[in-house]
Amino acid sequence: MASSVCETIDVVLKREEILRLICENQPDKRDLVDAVSESRPTIDRAIRELEDRELVRRTDGICKPTYTGKIAYELCRDFKSAFETLDETSTELSSLPLDAELDKAIFQTGSVFHPPDYAPYGRIKPLHNDLKSSAEVVAVTGILIPQITRILRQGLEDSGDIELLISNEVFDVLLENQPETILPHIESGDAVYKDAGVSRYSLLLIDDEILYTVIYSQTNHLSAVVRNTNHQAVQWSKEHISELKKEATLLTA
Repeated sequence: MASSVCETIDVVLKREEILRLICENQPDKRDLVDAVSESRPTIDRAIRELEDRELVRRTDGICKPTYTGKIAYELCRDFKSAFETLDETSTELSSLPLDAELDKAIFQTGSVFHPPDYAPYGRIKPLHNDLKSSAEVVAVTGILIPQITRILRQGLEDSGDIELLISNEVFDVLLENQPETILPHIESGDAVYKDAGVSRYSLLLIDDEILYTVIYSQTNHLSAVVRNTNHQAVQWSKEHISELKKEATLLTA
C-alpha cells in the first residue's frame, strides 16, 4: 500500500502541469502538445502514467480527469502552496521553539508579507486595511509590535471591540510609555489579559474571519506576516486563544 501511494504521489508531482491542463480544459492530445513545452512522446508517456494510476481517462480522444485525478491535483496544488509559504517563512520559523504550536493550516493557504527590514517601517497594506475596517480584533503578542498601538488607538476612536492578550513585558512597556492608550481600555471593560503564555509569534484575529500570524527574526524584528482566511486556521486560533486566557490574568479597573 505504501509503495502504491508513493508511486501515485511521484506521478502527480512529475506530471502536475499536464494533469492541471486536463483538469481545467479536458483537452485532446493535440491541445496538450500545443500547450506544453514537451514532445509528443513525452506527453503520450505522461498520459499513460496518469491512466495507469486511474487519474485520467481518454474518451473519443479527449483527456478527462477521473474524480480521483481531480482531487489528486487539488491536493498537489495545496501541498505545493503550503511548502511555498513554509519556504517564505523558514528563516523566521527556525527561531521558534519546538513547542510553538502553530497549526499547519496556517501554511496551507496563507499569503506571506515581508515588511522592510529598516526604519521607517512601511505598512503591510492588507493588514492595515483589514484593521481599519474591523469591528472586532483579538490581539495576542509577547512583543510590542506597531499594530498593537494602532489597535488600541483605533479602539478608543470608535466602538470596535478590542481583546488583548499580552506578556507582562508588553504590559509594562505600554503602562510606562502609553498609559493614555492602555488604561482607558482596562477602565472601559475591554478584555485585557496580561501574563499570557505567548510564544515568539503574534496572532491578530480580525472579525473572527481573518487571521494574521506575525513571526519575528531572532532580533525580535517583525519579519514575516502570514494572512489566512482558512477556516481551520481561524478555528485553531480561537481554540488557542481560549487556552491562553485560562492561564492569563484579566485586568480590571
